[in-house]
Amino acid sequence: MRETYYLNFLPYKTKTVIKNTTLKELLPPSGSVTYSKISCMGALYSFSHDQHASITSKQVQQGNNELAMLNAKKSELEKECARLNQEILHKEQSLTHLQKLIDSAAGNYQASSASQLAAGLAHEIRNPLTTIKGFIQLLQPDLQSTGKQELADVALDEINRANGLLSEFLSVLKPGFSGKRNLPFNSLVKSMLKLISSEALLKDIELKLSVPEKVLYVLAEENQIKQVLINLMKNALEAVEGNMEKKGVITVAVQEQSGYAQISVTDNGVGIDEFSMKKMFTPFYTTKETGTGIGLVICKQIIEDHGGSIRVDTEGGITTFSFTLPVI
Repeated sequence: MRETYYLNFLPYKTKTVIKNTTLKELLPPSGSVTYSKISCMGALYSFSHDQHASITSKQVQQGNNELAMLNAKKSELEKECARLNQEILHKEQSLTHLQKLIDSAAGNYQASSASQLAAGLAHEIRNPLTTIKGFIQLLQPDLQSTGKQELADVALDEINRANGLLSEFLSVLKPGFSGKRNLPFNSLVKSMLKLISSEALLKDIELKLSVPEKVLYVLAEENQIKQVLINLMKNALEAVEGNMEKKGVITVAVQEQSGYAQISVTDNGVGIDEFSMKKMFTPFYTTKETGTGIGLVICKQIIEDHGGSIRVDTEGGITTFSFTLPVI
């Protein structure tokens, strides 16, 4: 009687997987068969039990060597794959960092260009105001003789107020600030909210305020921080005014977070679309018919020059502008 045995090693198709077994152990017991064949690594070997069937150590070593070579090659490929994955990850991180640097440089360039143009416009506006003021002062005696001195006084007051606003605007564009002092942030926010309370009342807009009991102090130039607060609150008023479907609500909240005083101005207006979110702090970009597109740019510059940061979030018609300033 004759039987045939086949032993297939990887990478060949495997019918039976036998682990921790030598080739000798796979031979049937002596005397149970007359003749056997074993296929190892694609080679067919024949043994006769009558001749004390055995596999030479050379053949065993050859099979083990080939298997070891395959395992070594597999290990090398796995290491190379891991190295390539690490290299890809490193390059992706480098590209992300480079993109952030490019975006930051572009933003700084745009802000600088906006500041220069805005400063030029402010100077051009001041020139005719100075001329108008001079003519009104020359006409004051004639107006007084006709009993219209009050009109001249009102006109001069408004021109002085406009000049004051322009001077404040130009001071924001200067690289350094000399008027910084310790400010109680809580009371500053409260006073700014009172300025818009009458307008909110007329437009049936509800104002909510949340401030901590602890007084937070910040080192800042008061007029510039007021300008940022008024800008954000005015934007919120205009946003809720455009939503006719529900009652407008503006929430102003102050809190301390990780050594910073954080203020958020939240409105339930019409929300902000994705494109506008990306362009929010781009100079001269605006969605308002009469907007200039430099208000938020200047706010961002003021806050960053004070060591803080500003951001905007919107979801489902709820929009929040928030900024932080270091607490002292």
